[in-house]
Amino acid sequence: MRRMVFLVLCAAVVATSCGGDDDSSSEAATSAATSVPPSSSIPAGTGPIEPGTYRIPKSAWSDVDFTVTFPEGWTAQYGHAYHKHPDTDDELTFYSVVVDGIYADPCVNEGGALIEVGPTVDDLAEALLRQPGPKKSGPVDTTLGSYPAKRIDLTVPKGFDLSACNLKGIGLQIWYSPPADKFFVLLQSEIASVYILDVNGQRQVFLTWHMSASSQEDVRELQTVLDSIRIEA
Repeated sequence: MRRMVFLVLCAAVVATSCGGDDDSSSEAATSAATSVPPSSSIPAGTGPIEPGTYRIPKSAWSDVDFTVTFPEGWTAQYGHAYHKHPDTDDELTFYSVVVDGIYADPCVNEGGALIEVGPTVDDLAEALLRQPGPKKSGPVDTTLGSYPAKRIDLTVPKGFDLSACNLKGIGLQIWYSPPADKFFVLLQSEIASVYILDVNGQRQVFLTWHMSASSQEDVRELQTVLDSIRIEA
């Protein structure tokens, strides 16, 4: 499903490239981390990820270096997005991203106005909360990688007429990241969480999503992956 969205976006917009901690989560992360020696970086390109702890270097996708631990069954896409059950109705996804602007109207998206947001955590959180279209939950004060963060959950409201949007029933386009040349499209059956961190005065964003059909076991595993992040400031 996600791959289909990327292809439709490329055709439609002529773009370029297109919870809480618990003991069981900690044990799962520890087990995965010890299954293979830590790697210097995630495998490049698209393909399966061997269970273990990987270092994700600073890039157009991230303003910080960090490590993350993956259990069995995860894959990398384009070397910077990480999935379980890719292209299915119960897909899980996680990646880091640099966000400097969001769409004024996610229904109009491509060709619509990008609103530039300030550099702080609160700047982006407030901009997302003001954005029309998605249903929002939060912000919730939390931590990620031992740094303070705000979490905002996004869904497409029940009954929202996506057929009237520019993407013709696919979803709402929340932002476009020029550094990574990356769109974030919120699908109708998707539950997304935006984590906005302050890393010593530098804003960093992590995005996760799962589908409404995802099992609770998979959702807990996604949280375990998120909880394993360690940021190298």
